[in-house]
Parts: sequence; structure tokens; C-alpha cells
Amino acid sequence: MKTCFVLMLALALPGVGACFVPTYQVDSTSSSGGTSALAAGAANTTGGANDKGGSSSSTAGAATGATGAGGDATGAGGAPMRVGFSVFHDSASGSDQASSKLTDATFTKPAGTAPGDLMLVFFGCDHALKNLTGSTLSDAGWTLQDQHEGYGDDGQGTYLLYRIVDGTEPEKIVFADINEPGSGNGVQGLLSVYRGVNQDAPINAYEVVVKGMGSDGVTHIVTDTPAITTTADDCLLIAGLSPDTAVDAPKVSKWPDGFDENQVTVSNPPTPYPYGWANIYSAERRAGKAGLVPGSAFEWDMTYDGTQYYGSLTFVLALAP
Repeated sequence: MKTCFVLMLALALPGVGACFVPTYQVDSTSSSGGTSALAAGAANTTGGANDKGGSSSSTAGAATGATGAGGDATGAGGAPMRVGFSVFHDSASGSDQASSKLTDATFTKPAGTAPGDLMLVFFGCDHALKNLTGSTLSDAGWTLQDQHEGYGDDGQGTYLLYRIVDGTEPEKIVFADINEPGSGNGVQGLLSVYRGVNQDAPINAYEVVVKGMGSDGVTHIVTDTPAITTTADDCLLIAGLSPDTAVDAPKVSKWPDGFDENQVTVSNPPTPYPYGWANIYSAERRAGKAGLVPGSAFEWDMTYDGTQYYGSLTFVLALAP
């Protein structure tokens, strides 16, 4: 069932507006889902469910376990900067690599998180999750930026949400009852914290491309990311990919042009089952002067023996300073 999703995002500053002979699949930007409107929403940040570890890699340094740090508190030119990140895994239950075993998604709050920072959560899942609607999230102080459910031949879900940190957040950030108990949908999650973001209008621009159908018999895929136009200088751009594939743990062989910072892969841990569903990928770049940033692509490869690519979602989000 896997669908691919790519995202790009820009942040604003406060006060300113394996190895093998590959078979290729190239997505077209003509299959665009367009720009999604912002929606109000929030997530449950109370309670203390189990953490899922695994490994995440970043160009700012490797982080094994649930959390990672990244960079300085302020970026070059005054752009927003990542403070740290935390990951969640739940894609293998019993002998079924597509299912989950936890009803809640729990993240460890990244070290150094402070009031005024922006907390951004990116979920990728098999099919869909529960209790991540705009109204449900809003009650817990979160805003739902975008959601797509059941896209791709097999059905994939992607969610993007954020909140401004107010100092009341517990050490364990919990999104309660988002999955069916016992054998729900496999899910991966990434929680990132950014500093220097405009608190009144944190999202300067956002674009998404949804590929509703992929191809069979492929091992190397090129998935387009959308172009994005920022209206403030020094935005931080975040590109994301959420692919829908056969049971696998794809690896990115080439990240979108310019997205050389904080490249993070959140895939199924090596044990108990090394291949699962709902892998997600994220990377960053500084935009500099306001204006058009052309689209690019994620290039990625199957690492198991799967050759089924069902679809994808990519996004680019701009955080405003």
C-alpha cells in the first residue's frame, strides 16, 4: 500500500512578514494536488505512552534513539533554525509488518525546547489515523497545516501540524488514540523544534504534490517536489516525502537541490522487522531573498526486494522569521 508524499515548507522570522542496477520511475509535477489551505487543529500532549527508538540520520550529526539535536539557535542571516528533533516508530506488530501495536504516538521533547519555539510534527501512515482533525487538535493547542488520507493505489496518509511552544508542554508529547488497538495502521513520526520563527504567522508559504498512482516493477524512483514562492526574506524551507510502497525501507539517493541541511530519514527500526510501511523523509535549506524557489525532486531506491511503488506525497513548507 504505499504512497509517496513530498513536502516543502518555509519558516518566517519573528517580526518579518543498497546497490543494484536500477529501474527508474519518474513522477511528473503535472500530477499536483495543488496548494492546501491552512486549517486550525491541535494534538493531545498529555500522558506518557511508550517511546519508539530506532535510528535517524541527519547531516548535522547522527542521532540514535528517540531524539537528536541540530545546529545553533539562530540561522545565518537571521533565518529560523532547528533546535532538535524526536522520532516515533510503530510499523511492525507480530508477523505483520504493515500493522502497529500502539494506540498513541509519543515523542520525547527535544532538549533545549523553549517558549516561543515552533514545534512541527510530520506523520506518515498506512491508510489513515484517528483524532488528528483540525478541531481535535485545536482543543490541545495545535494547528493542522495539512492532511491527506488514503491516497495512492494502496492508501497512504500524511499529516502536518504545529504549535508555538508556551512552556506547558510535558517531557513526553503524546498524541492519544490515533490508531486502532492491536493491529492498526503502521506509522512513522517526526517532531522538530525550530527557533526564530514568526509567532504570529509562522508559515510563510506551503505547497504540496500528491501522486495518486505509481508503478510496478521499479526499484529507483524520482519524485518531484513543488516550487514555492516566499514573500519574506530569510525563510527556512522544509521539504518532505511520504511514499507509498511495498514492504520496504527505501533510501534517499539524492535529496532535492539545495536541501543540504538536517536531512532526516524516519524508517522502520532494524528489529524486530527491518522493513515496514510509512517511511518519511525531511530536509532543509535557507531561502535567502523572498521569491520563487524552483521545484526539484527526491530520488530514492528500494532496499529490500520490493518493486511496487503505489504513489507519494511531497511538500515544501516555508517557516517565516
